[in-house]
Amino acid sequence: MHELSRDELLARRLIAQGLAPSAARPSLASALDVAEHLLALQGQTYDAGITALALRAGCTDQEVLGEIANYRVVRCWPQRGTLHFMPAADVRWMSRLLYPRIAASQKSRRPSLGLSEEMFEACSEALHSAATTPLTRAQVYELFAETGVDPTEGRGSHLLRAFGGAGDLVQGPKDGNQETFLHVDALPVAQHEPAHPLHELGQRYISGHGPVSAADLQAWSKLSKTQATTALKSAEAHLARHDGQDFWMAIWQEDVTAEDIRTALELRVELPAFDEYLLGYANKDWIIPDEIRVNVLTKNGLSWPWVMEGGRGVASLR
Repeated sequence: MHELSRDELLARRLIAQGLAPSAARPSLASALDVAEHLLALQGQTYDAGITALALRAGCTDQEVLGEIANYRVVRCWPQRGTLHFMPAADVRWMSRLLYPRIAASQKSRRPSLGLSEEMFEACSEALHSAATTPLTRAQVYELFAETGVDPTEGRGSHLLRAFGGAGDLVQGPKDGNQETFLHVDALPVAQHEPAHPLHELGQRYISGHGPVSAADLQAWSKLSKTQATTALKSAEAHLARHDGQDFWMAIWQEDVTAEDIRTALELRVELPAFDEYLLGYANKDWIIPDEIRVNVLTKNGLSWPWVMEGGRGVASLR
């Protein structure tokens, strides 16, 4: 079994994520290529997510925005109740696989927000009927108000996260400074329906993020440890080890060269806030040293742009 040094592990992740070059990796020439390869990447901050896609595709922000305008790449809540950019075709199956893990905790919050299940269902029906064309956040909140639900004090955003997490709602191109929302059934692309969703998740997470451990997939997806391990073991992948722990990496990684590894470890690049290279794994300590951690990613979930060199953070751009 291949024993990975820490440097090689990080270099292979940089290559997998499209941040370092290698002829072994599938080509990433557009935002859709990147989204399909990584399956989902962080999008808490809209502009930072656009930059993350452009950086990996080697294209401009405007080209990324063009693919969002065509609804090939969308912003939604496929996992952890957190915004990500992902391929429009993968929204429903991935959301339905992962949303049950957080649905109960979301539901338990509704009484404190003054939301009954009847109010929740009424808003759902109204939105699903109206969101066949793009609606701004203001229009969505007006719709909720018309059903008798006051969208202020966190109720509107809670409802949007819940409907999006369930795989029914996505964000499309902005209307000025406002987010827009569209029902998944109205997307111009057919929804992919994998025969074995857990296998598909494991296979694509490995390809776009590997080398990865079960702890990484568990943290990324919020699956149980058993589900995460099952997903990775079901994939066609190489098994490697680092510090006594199993890591899975894609078959294409066997063609990564020593020169590719050296090039990745010489790379210096500015990464946006919430970048997937940091948030896509369980262990942040391997990437960001303690002395700059508070200015890159706080325990409260605030993040700022940062400089990565040799696979590790060397400075914050806060």
